Amino acid sequence: MRPPENTKYLLFGGTFVLANKLQFVGGKLIDGLSIKQWFLLRNMMDLPRDPPPTITRIAHTMDSTRQNIAKMLDGLEREGFVALEGSESDHRSRSVRITESGLSAARQTAENAQGFLDRLYTGICSEERDAAASVMKKMIENLQKIQEELP
Repeated sequence: MRPPENTKYLLFGGTFVLANKLQFVGGKLIDGLSIKQWFLLRNMMDLPRDPPPTITRIAHTMDSTRQNIAKMLDGLEREGFVALEGSESDHRSRSVRITESGLSAARQTAENAQGFLDRLYTGICSEERDAAASVMKKMIENLQKIQEELP
């Protein structure tokens, strides 16, 4: 990709390029879960486990659609990494529990990914990472505001 000179376009378009390359290269270099599966399980590990989160709650936490998360969870359930159960509080929704196998796979993938992450951040100092994280956070917040204004 030849980066555009306009930094607004670079940040906008570069986000898509970065996401695609992370998924492709990470998928080739990291043994274990896919990048998206790992990210999903990693986020679930930060949620309270009692009661187990619902699919809708996980989707909200990850700022994704319920349908997208449900599809990923179905695959993880087939692999034995999560268990989908009827929710005690709302019989229309399903709760998700990470299995021991899922926790083990997420931890192993994190170990396998360390070299990839180290290489990904090569030449980027902590101040640059902090600045990039700040910009990304503000863009996400701005998108959230825009989303709330949508009909």
